[in-house]
Amino acid sequence: KFDLRTHEIVGLEALIRWPHARCGVLGPDQFLPLVREHGLTRSLTTMVLELALDDAARWYEMGIRIPVAVNVFAPAVSDPDMCAQITQALDHRRLPSEALTVEITEDLLLDTEGITPSALNKLRDKGIRVAIDDFGSGYSALWYLREFPVDELKLDREFIAPILTNRASAAIVRAVIDLAHALGVTPVAEGVENAETAARLLEYGCDVGQ
Repeated sequence: KFDLRTHEIVGLEALIRWPHARCGVLGPDQFLPLVREHGLTRSLTTMVLELALDDAARWYEMGIRIPVAVNVFAPAVSDPDMCAQITQALDHRRLPSEALTVEITEDLLLDTEGITPSALNKLRDKGIRVAIDDFGSGYSALWYLREFPVDELKLDREFIAPILTNRASAAIVRAVIDLAHALGVTPVAEGVENAETAARLLEYGCDVGQ
């Protein structure tokens, strides 16, 4: 993730892939359904957090203080022990809370029935940033902004990619950026693949591109 004004790198996102012996590198859409089916989401979340924070600890030791973002899978974010686990993992590596951003997706929020706001507040009280990932890909996104305490709003790449040629996408992106600022939330545009798109997002007032 980079600051659209200064071009400074302001964050990194840990992405999970499975280097399968026979099938090659598999993306999450190819294996996460099996993870959920077999009840392995908590184990996978723990593994990803540990690996990502190990990397962050090495960067911090080198003087590179760049936060890492990790997707937390359902139902892990609603687990009452999750906040303590994350805090202990940071403390164990002598990392500050701002070294980690927890990203949650809309499908996760749909299933929480009021548990997630409390869990998110616990994370934010510890200084850990919370982001809504792939904003706009679901059906109740505006409701999330009212109900859930977050620090970042990541606009789905499907809206970002066509903003140079599609007036509707451009209007939606601009409106969401304005809305995020009005709510005190940092807008992050996903899928910024060229300088022209970055420049247009900067015109719209977007803070961060990925």
